[in-house]
Amino acid sequence: MRLVIVSNRLPISLVEQDGKIIAKESVGGLATGLNSYLDTLDRNSPFSGDPLWVGWPGMYLDDPSRFDFTSRIMGKFRICPVNVTPDQIDSFYLGFCNSTLWPLFHYFPSYVAFDEASWDSYVQVNDIFRQAVESVLEPDDVVWVHDYQIMLLPEMIRARRPDVTSGFFLHIPFPSYEIFRLLPSIWRSRLLQGLLGSDLIGFHTYDYSQHFLSSVSAILGLEHHLGKIMVGDRLVKVDTFPMGIDYHKYAQAARDQRTQDEKQELRESLGSAKIMLSIDRLDYSKGIANRLRGYEAFLERYPQWHERVILMLVVVPSRTGVGKYQEMKKQIDELVGAINGRFGKLSWSPIIYQYTAYPLRELTMLYDISDVALVTPLRDGMNLIAKEYIAAKTDDQGVLVLSETAGAATELGETLIVNPNSLSDIADAIHKALETPSEDQRQIMTLLKNRLERFDVNHWAEDFMNSLLQVKTEQERMESTFISTEAALQVVQQCASAQSRLLLLDYDGTLVPFHDAPSMACPSEEIKASLQALTALPNTQVVILSGRDKHNLERCLDSLPVALVAEHGVWVREAGGQWQMIRPLLNDWKDQIRPILERFSSRVPGTFIEDKDFSMAWHYRRADRNLGQQRSRELAETLRGLASNVGIQVQQGPMVVEVRSAGISKAVSALHFSAKQAWDFILAMGDAESDEDMFRTLPDHAVTIRVGHDQSHATYNIRNPRAAGVLLRNFAL
Repeated sequence: MRLVIVSNRLPISLVEQDGKIIAKESVGGLATGLNSYLDTLDRNSPFSGDPLWVGWPGMYLDDPSRFDFTSRIMGKFRICPVNVTPDQIDSFYLGFCNSTLWPLFHYFPSYVAFDEASWDSYVQVNDIFRQAVESVLEPDDVVWVHDYQIMLLPEMIRARRPDVTSGFFLHIPFPSYEIFRLLPSIWRSRLLQGLLGSDLIGFHTYDYSQHFLSSVSAILGLEHHLGKIMVGDRLVKVDTFPMGIDYHKYAQAARDQRTQDEKQELRESLGSAKIMLSIDRLDYSKGIANRLRGYEAFLERYPQWHERVILMLVVVPSRTGVGKYQEMKKQIDELVGAINGRFGKLSWSPIIYQYTAYPLRELTMLYDISDVALVTPLRDGMNLIAKEYIAAKTDDQGVLVLSETAGAATELGETLIVNPNSLSDIADAIHKALETPSEDQRQIMTLLKNRLERFDVNHWAEDFMNSLLQVKTEQERMESTFISTEAALQVVQQCASAQSRLLLLDYDGTLVPFHDAPSMACPSEEIKASLQALTALPNTQVVILSGRDKHNLERCLDSLPVALVAEHGVWVREAGGQWQMIRPLLNDWKDQIRPILERFSSRVPGTFIEDKDFSMAWHYRRADRNLGQQRSRELAETLRGLASNVGIQVQQGPMVVEVRSAGISKAVSALHFSAKQAWDFILAMGDAESDEDMFRTLPDHAVTIRVGHDQSHATYNIRNPRAAGVLLRNFAL
């Protein structure tokens, strides 16, 4: 089993130097984190062979033979380049990725561009990635896809290689449904379906996971149970995996003697002033301007700190050719100048400003020397700077001021958490940080360092991979419950060789797929033909059992010589006979229950009440999914509180809450037919909890089949109504 990592960028960049193509190692982010994990694979891993990394190498190669892609990179992995032209990169990366997905997922809807050409390029480049991955896939490979640039890729791979094991991790926030739905309907559906091509989908925080699940429910109509979604016949799991850092890498770099010597030199040059650090890539999501204004508010509110504190502001260049980023750089420059001009003196500048990137050792020196770190993005998926700052503290002194909208805030709750939009919050947090006693700093820092050391990037990657393999195990377990081809042939043979046959068939979800309007769902002509052929077999009784009213069943099935059971067993009609009740029932409870159902319908647009002779159903298939689910639970709980006194039973089904007279069940009807004679062959097939009593009460020799993946008392599971129809067709041959 080999690990195949797929990301937009490779952990190396190819550059041309002296007429040759050479590779330079990338620094930071995903590359740094996964490099650490790859170091551990030889020692403790389910994987074998060289890991393979698929991604864009940073340049277009008109002649791939100019670089040896078969060699190991940094002694850890091989690479497979995705060859994308400069024009495609412009439209794909600068276009849809960073002008649509990035601002939308970071809650900047006014910055979002809705450009069809960019979307087309996004689809095209994702397919180019698919071709690259498919060209190198081997049996039993595990594919790990990363981030928002290739969200369509998992489904594209699965469409061609349904056997593949794949996971996806999103490194930026996933927005709430109200934000995500701003995308055109085709785009948002394709993006969700793209991710659902994975077996495991990971996010940094619980909130991001829930936002994704809500969008899947509202847009695709797929519900989840404890983060597990059935996509067709396949289980997909959604879970939370907070990404850590290579803790020891930052801690060791900070302790390096050269780092400590440079730290001492800088400390002496700055005198006794407290040092605050702000370091970020240039991006509107980082809230750098807000942070500067918060610092300005601090200087206004606490003048006693003038000449006693310095803010070291480091802005790392990013997307320098994009106009919006140039405007942002200009705004930061002007704010720095204004603050220094307003508060500074010949002997003191409130802000030391650097527009540059620092290598690891110098970066850890800045972390270590800083008394306070300001990490206040307006929105961030995780923000590893917060964790790097803690790991690099050699004396356990320092205070972290952290935005509540950064994913790291869910793990680092002992820090000073602020609202990044509130200048007062930032100003007061700076003051509190500077005033925090040394012993309190040490206690908090020790606690945080122990936590980050334990939950480092290797823990994150191993946790994700272990969860992915567990999902595959669960998928295999579920697969084993489905009736095999051999078992199906055996059951068909049993039916064919029997002298007498009883077939008890559920209606909705078995013979007929679910429909938003229940009255519109009728069996296909193919199903009707199978039922007609079955009834023509000698000494064979076919019974259709349903929760529908008798008029609805007559409309769809009256042409067939089958027995019908309506309202879960209230009414029974023998083939060619009249409707009869198996036992007398009362429905005087309806006047008491109807106002409750009407009240809930008035609270949820799109719901409706189906009123039958001895039952009532509250349908919410057309309603908002989340609201419908919430109200259905409230309704069911309310009705169950009345059940014993009113003489009713309450059942929740797919998108419906049903109330019926006590004592009704399909099991009673099934026994009514099974007791008529000693049947050689009995088959019962259904998809819901209402069918479970029938499965339990039939004789031991009966063949029982549950449609769908749910756990059941049935002998077998079958995948879906389509597969059930195929089985019936084979019975009729």
